Amino acid sequence: MIVQRYLVLLALLWLGFARAEMPLLTVGDEVPDCELVDEQGKTLHLRDYRGQAVALTFIFTRCPLASYCPLMSSHFLAAQRELSKEAGDKKWHLLSLSFDPEHDTPDKLQAYGKAHSANASRWTFATGEGDAVIRFGASFGLTAKFEEGLLNHNLRTVVIDAKGRVQHLFKGNEWKPQELVWELRKAMP
Repeated sequence: MIVQRYLVLLALLWLGFARAEMPLLTVGDEVPDCELVDEQGKTLHLRDYRGQAVALTFIFTRCPLASYCPLMSSHFLAAQRELSKEAGDKKWHLLSLSFDPEHDTPDKLQAYGKAHSANASRWTFATGEGDAVIRFGASFGLTAKFEEGLLNHNLRTVVIDAKGRVQHLFKGNEWKPQELVWELRKAMP
């Protein structure tokens, strides 16, 4: 496990996505705070969601690959629909973080959220300044880099429990919305 973490961190450093002081987070680790700007243009922090289960994924709105960012948004929509059926005030939230802040302005994020039927009280779209989201995502193994005009990236989706710790980390796009719902239910207070 230590060797695997070391190899991933070396790869991230080589690609310029991580800092040496930013180790990869694993299940049970506390998630660091991250300052973001939401689709309304308001500043928010990840710590604002303490006390509820949070699923966050990393996207960009002009992703052309149906099995990448659009699939993550479809999975989040399915999870939103499933969790919204439950009675009571369940404490959960979905957060889609764009790592393309130059293009994904609050207006674009708002339009993207509406196009994906996001319930704004349960699903937030946000970004950060410069490469802040990429640096934050690197702590989960996210890689994103512009190459020859294209944004190449992998996929990471994280479930954070109500105390702000990593509950589960989904790598890639092989997971199903039901798995996300199950992890969110486990992470709720």
